[in-house]
Amino acid sequence: MENISSCKRSRQSGWSGSAIILGGLALILSGCRENTEPAAEIPVAAKEAETNTLTILTWEDYFSPSVIEAFESEFGVEINFENFDNLDEMEALLRSRPGEFDLILTSGIKIPDLVSLQLVQPLRKDLLPNFNNNDSRLLGLGGDPQNEFSMPYMWGPTLIAYRSDKIEAPEESWKSLWDPKYKGRVLMLEETFDAYSAALLASGHDLNSQDAAHLEAATKLLIDQVESMEARFVDINVIRSSLLAGDCWITMTYSSDAAVLAEQEENISYFIPKEGAALWVDSFVVPRDAKNAETAHHFLDFFCRPDVAAANSNELWCASAIREVRPLLSKEILEDPTIYLSDEVLERCHVEVQSSPERQQRINQGFKRVFDLVRETRDNVGNTSEIRSPSAP
Repeated sequence: MENISSCKRSRQSGWSGSAIILGGLALILSGCRENTEPAAEIPVAAKEAETNTLTILTWEDYFSPSVIEAFESEFGVEINFENFDNLDEMEALLRSRPGEFDLILTSGIKIPDLVSLQLVQPLRKDLLPNFNNNDSRLLGLGGDPQNEFSMPYMWGPTLIAYRSDKIEAPEESWKSLWDPKYKGRVLMLEETFDAYSAALLASGHDLNSQDAAHLEAATKLLIDQVESMEARFVDINVIRSSLLAGDCWITMTYSSDAAVLAEQEENISYFIPKEGAALWVDSFVVPRDAKNAETAHHFLDFFCRPDVAAANSNELWCASAIREVRPLLSKEILEDPTIYLSDEVLERCHVEVQSSPERQQRINQGFKRVFDLVRETRDNVGNTSEIRSPSAP
C-alpha cells in the first residue's frame, strides 16, 4: 500500500485543540476541496432543549468545534466535555459519578460490560428519526445486536505508523513491530484488544481466535517484545507525542491519529498491514442516570444527518458511521485508503467479537504476565510513569 504521509492537508488537527471560527450556522463541509465548489450549510430546525447544558464524556477533541457550535446554536444548549485517556478510566468515571454525564463515547466491545453493570439506558428510537442513516455494516456489532443501547459514531482500522527519517520502509506486516532493528523504539497500545490483535495477526491467526494455543502464542510474542525489543505499552497520547518527537520509530495507532500526525510531521508514514487489521468502532451510549437524556438524543439525531456527519469527518479525518456522506467529503479524505476502506481491504479487517469467558480469562492472565515482566525490567524500558497495568480479570 502506498504511504500517504507526504499529502499535506489544509485543515487543522482534531486533537490539537485548534478551533474553526464559524460565521452563523454555515458549515463549510469540505475545506480541502477546490474553491469553486459551493459551501454547504447545516439546516436549522429549532427544537426546545431539555436543559441548557449537555455533558459528554469522551476522548479528547473528538468533535469538530464548528459542528458543536452549530448544535449549540440550533438547540440553545451549552456542551461541556470531560475527557478520558482509556476505557478503564472511562468506566471508573462513570461508576464514581453516574449522574454527571449525559452522553458517553466508548468502544463497541465495552458496551456489554456497561449494560451488564446497568450503567447505561436503552436508546429511545422515537427520538432518533435519523437513526436509519447509520451504515448497516456498523450496526448490530459486539454485544448489542439490536443497537438497543448504542449508536455508532466513528470507525476505522488500527494500523502501523513509523518515522521514515529514522528507519527504511518496514515490511508492511505486523511482524515489523518485532523487527530487532527497532529495539528500544517500539511502542504498543496498552489496550488489551489492540495489543492482542497485533500479536495474533503477526502470528498468522485470526484476531478473534478462541484457540488457547493461539492466545498463548500471542502472549509469548508480547512477552518477547518486552524482553528482546524493550517495547513499552502506553496510551494513545504517549504514542502521539513520542512519534512526533522521534523517540518512537514504529508503533501501532488508530487511522485517524495517523493522518493527523502525518499532517503535523512530514516524516511520519503509515500503512494497513498485509495481514489485515482490527477495526475499531466508537459508539455513543446514554448513562442510566443522565439528567439530560432527551437532549442527548437530540444530539445523537443531529449527528445522524449526512451533512453534519460529513462536516465532522472532513475536519477530524475519521470515517463516519453515517451513510451517504461520500458526496460531501473532501477529495483528500476520499483519496486516503486508510479512512474509508476499499472493499478489498475491508475484507481483511475485522471488529472484535464478544469474547467467551474462557478467552477473556486467558487474555487477562496473559496480559498480566506481560505487565509483570514490564515491572521487573522497568530499568530497561524507560519511563514507567507511562506504563499502566491492565485491568484485573
